[in-house]
Amino acid sequence: MDDVRSRYRRIFDDGSNTERMVFFSDAVFAIAMTLLVIDLQVPEDHSGTSGEVLLDSIPGFVAYALSFTIIAINWVGHYRRYRVIKNHDGRLLLLNLVLLFFVALLPFPTSLLSSYSGEAPAVVLYAFVVGLLSMLQWASWQYAYRKGFVGTEVDEGLFRWVRLNQLTTPIVFWASIPIALLWDGQAAMWSWFALFPVNFVAGQLSKRY
Repeated sequence: MDDVRSRYRRIFDDGSNTERMVFFSDAVFAIAMTLLVIDLQVPEDHSGTSGEVLLDSIPGFVAYALSFTIIAINWVGHYRRYRVIKNHDGRLLLLNLVLLFFVALLPFPTSLLSSYSGEAPAVVLYAFVVGLLSMLQWASWQYAYRKGFVGTEVDEGLFRWVRLNQLTTPIVFWASIPIALLWDGQAAMWSWFALFPVNFVAGQLSKRY
């Protein structure tokens, strides 16, 4: 006979669908994207011209566009994967909540990067959080597949290809951390463009699956 804890987990933690999880996640992603724009403000000091204000705002616009794109990519990936993740348990819920924690946190390192562009601490924090988002997506996908929560239309080859694509962002962004610490923050930020060729290589590797 099951003990009370086992029955509790089976009845309250396990679920046959993920709709509530997805709806809640969508809300957090949307709020995080909206919060990014708060940092873009016209200064109260009107001593400069509008052109000067726009020039001074370029780092903020760049940081906003970058983080909006990163959150959007993470949301699209999350949406697509949870179309085939049919069930859940307490651990998958926890992994998803940890992911949302860092999604909601991203506006802060974005603001820091905008205000202190090129400084190593700002670059390191930003790169760490962005890489961690993808790693948490990877961990959720890995866990869901191994637990049998993913629909049967996803075979082993497709599972491994999705998992590979989730590793490109951590590889590029976390590789920039020692560049920022040991060399230069601006150089570390430029290294993020390596994501394009790395994604291209990952796409070529998909042919092996």
